[in-house]
Amino acid sequence: MEQDEACRVHMASTWRQSLCSGVRAVTVEPVLLLFMFASFLTFAAFMPLAYDKSCLFLFNTSQCSELSNYTFAKLHKDLEDEVQTLSSYWTMMSNVVMTIPATLTLLLLIGPLGDRFGRRLPVVVPCLGGALYSVSNIVNSVYMDWWPHYLMIGPVLSGLGGSYLAMLMACYTYLTHLSEPDSRMKRVGVAEASTYIAGAVSVFVSGLLVDTLGYAPVFGIALACQSAALAYAIFFLPDIRPERGHPDPNERSDAGRSCCQVTCLNPLRDMWAFLSAQRDFFDKVHLILFIVVLDILQLATTGENDVLYLFLVRSPRSFSKTKYGYFSGAQNFTRAVAVLLLLPLLKTFTQLRDTTLIMAGIVSKVAGLVVLGLAKEQWLVFIVVALGALQGFPSAGLRASMANFVNKGEQGRLFSVVAATEGVVTLVSTLLFNSLYPASLSFHDGLCFHVAAVLVAACFFLVCWQHFDLKRGVNLSKPLQSAVSEESEVNSVETCTSSVLNDEASSRVASKM
Repeated sequence: MEQDEACRVHMASTWRQSLCSGVRAVTVEPVLLLFMFASFLTFAAFMPLAYDKSCLFLFNTSQCSELSNYTFAKLHKDLEDEVQTLSSYWTMMSNVVMTIPATLTLLLLIGPLGDRFGRRLPVVVPCLGGALYSVSNIVNSVYMDWWPHYLMIGPVLSGLGGSYLAMLMACYTYLTHLSEPDSRMKRVGVAEASTYIAGAVSVFVSGLLVDTLGYAPVFGIALACQSAALAYAIFFLPDIRPERGHPDPNERSDAGRSCCQVTCLNPLRDMWAFLSAQRDFFDKVHLILFIVVLDILQLATTGENDVLYLFLVRSPRSFSKTKYGYFSGAQNFTRAVAVLLLLPLLKTFTQLRDTTLIMAGIVSKVAGLVVLGLAKEQWLVFIVVALGALQGFPSAGLRASMANFVNKGEQGRLFSVVAATEGVVTLVSTLLFNSLYPASLSFHDGLCFHVAAVLVAACFFLVCWQHFDLKRGVNLSKPLQSAVSEESEVNSVETCTSSVLNDEASSRVASKM
């Protein structure tokens, strides 16, 4: 009895120490949470703003007010489709004018600045661009009679700051630079969860805020969040200076070189060295496939988000802004709960491999897209929330898996490549789905979601091949090293818990073999 009590006291003390150390370890996560909250809030309010300004550009105020009536919209489908087409065009253009400068800024400016001057600066720059984006949206909300062309000013400013692509890259690079290999997955997982939580809260309340407060106050809230993230990054986020003590012997000195050479040519050369590095053949194949799968999922997700609001407000579904916010918020909330609670439980008690969980998430996403494209009633739309609850698994699993195929010194360049490819994919998705949606209105307005489902289904077969290929032990070096580290960690645990942990470690090793 005394030994059991001592074990309980020891475990309670261990949990308290872990909680305190976790709080002290918080670095860039608050910036990511605030920035992504503002980004999701802006995106959710920007689409109805573009819709309303497009309607006012085509018709007068009374006609636009009538189009919000279900009966009138059903009788005048041609007018509604005209507004939908123009609104889809401006949504597409906003993504284009944001993504192109964001991708260039990411590769040629923000990444090099972080490598040479510290990891805090790449976190600050996207916050500045996001704040200017919010200011532009506030002005456009106040002057609703302005042409929708003026909506493009904000996306351009955000793109010059790198937008959310640069923020994700900067945060992942900061965390991987700061953390040790054994804790890296946990830190990246918390960052992923921050994004999901921000999406759940912001999208859930966005419709209600727009309906009750109007557009300008909503974008004002986004501006406040961007300003808070900027202040935290400048005054509270510790800066991490690049390690310059052991330079690459093949690297040329910066002395006597121009600012353009230092800022542009060096990072391009470093990126080429990363892409052309000698690796095990199967390591390279799996790394490339993981990035391809992540990009295809990004393609489908971006296309889905671009047309989702237009699809749901169109009759016969006729969602209000508030109900659209409830639906989107419920989707993000269930995704966050699944990643934060269900995913760790499955990893702990079932010892499922990462590829298995990725495939489960892909199946969940395909099911949600298929049902959403067929939904004609509001209740059927909300079933998608349950069907797609696991769609957060693939992103977390893919980022964690691909990190195992490069060393610590390559983590930053890896996430830069991933962010850049995601930016290109986002642009392609915007052009594709915002062109396909207006063309499909006359015969099947859910076609975009079914096209996305086909793309995601292709990812299932790619991951399935990787699952069995890795299981056959084509590349066992990393799993074996992981098993050895797990056994060493078990031997260092206190006597009162060693037997239980040894059993778990044995089962994990057996599953890998």
